[in-house]
Amino acid sequence: MAKSSRQRAAAIIAAALVAMPATSPAAAGDGGGDELSLARGRVEAVNSGRLAYESGGAVVLSSSSAEYSSGLRLLPPPGKASFDLSSGRYLAADIESLADHQQRICLQIKDASGDAYAGIALDPGEKATLKLQLPHRAIYSFPSGAKGVRTLDTSAITNIAFLVVWPYEGQFSGLINCRISNMRLTGTPDWARGVAPGAYLPFVDKFGQFAHGKWKSKVSSYDELRADLAAERASLRAAPDSWDEYGGWQDGPQLEATGHFRTEKVNGKWWFVTPSGHLFYSLGINVVKIDSDAPDGRLHPNWYVSAAQSSMSFPTWNLREKFGKTDFKDDYYDFVIQRLDSWGINTLGNWTDGDLTKLSRKPYAIVAVSKPSGLPYLSSGFYDTIDDTFAAKMRAAVSAAFAVQGSALAHAATDPMCIGFFIDNELSFPDDSAYYEPYFKACKEALTNAAPGKLYLGCRFKSLRNSAALWQAAAKWCDVISVNSYVNSVAVFGEGNYAAHNFDRPVLHSEFHFGTMHRGMFSPGLCPVGDQCERGRSFRRVVEGALRHPLFVGSHWFQYRDQPLVGRGDGENYQIGFVDVCDRPYGQLAEVARSVGEEMYEIRYNNR
Repeated sequence: MAKSSRQRAAAIIAAALVAMPATSPAAAGDGGGDELSLARGRVEAVNSGRLAYESGGAVVLSSSSAEYSSGLRLLPPPGKASFDLSSGRYLAADIESLADHQQRICLQIKDASGDAYAGIALDPGEKATLKLQLPHRAIYSFPSGAKGVRTLDTSAITNIAFLVVWPYEGQFSGLINCRISNMRLTGTPDWARGVAPGAYLPFVDKFGQFAHGKWKSKVSSYDELRADLAAERASLRAAPDSWDEYGGWQDGPQLEATGHFRTEKVNGKWWFVTPSGHLFYSLGINVVKIDSDAPDGRLHPNWYVSAAQSSMSFPTWNLREKFGKTDFKDDYYDFVIQRLDSWGINTLGNWTDGDLTKLSRKPYAIVAVSKPSGLPYLSSGFYDTIDDTFAAKMRAAVSAAFAVQGSALAHAATDPMCIGFFIDNELSFPDDSAYYEPYFKACKEALTNAAPGKLYLGCRFKSLRNSAALWQAAAKWCDVISVNSYVNSVAVFGEGNYAAHNFDRPVLHSEFHFGTMHRGMFSPGLCPVGDQCERGRSFRRVVEGALRHPLFVGSHWFQYRDQPLVGRGDGENYQIGFVDVCDRPYGQLAEVARSVGEEMYEIRYNNR
């Protein structure tokens, strides 16, 4: 950046700092002052939400419904149409669970242009702080034609609410039951993060990081990458002692060994069973690859410090420097397997590199086909499954995919490490249930023909919120029903009026994640949380909720690495990785995953 640009940027940030009070009562932690009061008259229940006010400024929120519009919202200060949250880094509140089950709750704010939210899950009796990092427009704005944080005018927040986003839960008494207190602004806004519009471009450095941000683990030289490798190798641990060669529970009961992964219901809970006959809970990570979603730099060459190329493969370039050679793939995948063992991860999830799954060093789940061409389709985009040719054409498409010599699918068909196969991903099903059963039946029969003895893992539903007819059709033909669901807890799935869904089949939570806007990233993803500590805690809570549930047999995190800073093809640019673009792990998340991996069999089998 030229000296004049630096001077202009400094002047703008200095002016902003002068205009902004260094501290405020809210930032000092006194509960946010009257503006954020939870007292009667300043809070209203919405729809089925019910409120009880307590001394000391707390309010108890209860509801039998988790629909979007149920909960509570704060009313703006008297005589004002909005809240001014511009003096804090976070909006926070203490949440205490009064329920007898794990529950989830979100804090949402809105301005005239959009919203932001963060969530938390709480075990019975647990109390924790729910934090939402405030996306200040005065700090994070970026020029037109560039990429950056989706911001709100935090000086004019029109709505503050506690509710549940992306609801899936059935209705039952006490579904939501929590005490909310001490709502406040905390921390000081990161004014140093602001960048003058004329100084913003380029904003992606040679490592693929945000060029203008500062954080403790930011890479500034290739020497640091090389030092990372030696330091992390020295710290890696072996897989938990209680695991067998597949990551199953060798200290648990000995069941029938069939040479393939299978499922069995034991003591009222569904399980995977390893080829050697041990109970197996699949704790996995999706998209374990050297590189993925590399953007085309030629579309916006002024975004990058590096010369624009058709594929801005920053992870590949960084790993080449880290390992000191161009043919580093074998070394890296050996390192990744050691990492996953050390992190307590026993499964390679969907979209993992086929060269890694073919090593047969860790169990994996793999997609067979996804929306193959040549099949009959409805105008809506779903298959015409009642067409007389559908089943035969699905079988032919699956057979052709497995017939490719040397492919990951051909290897997986007989590989004991292969758990099973998905067909499709996040389909939009028609309302007419006549199409459901022919779809699942054809997929099951196609996979049985192509890979005898392997499990059919379903189509990866895009939500837990599906009709009873769809669940029941899937349960009839899928060995395991897979579901991508971005929520803070799955613990009450099937409770209340969802019991009418009436199916008994193992369920794989095939995608979930939690993210923040740390390490210079622009978006926290589909399930935002307050900070890196809460990412780890949220990982533990959602997996523990699944472990205690009779249907869930696995939890797969999406994804291994943060998405590109400037976004993948559909624009997603989430901070959701176990590692960042420079292959530096998020240590708190990895440490929590390890502890879960060590404890998960005792938790599930012994109902801990």
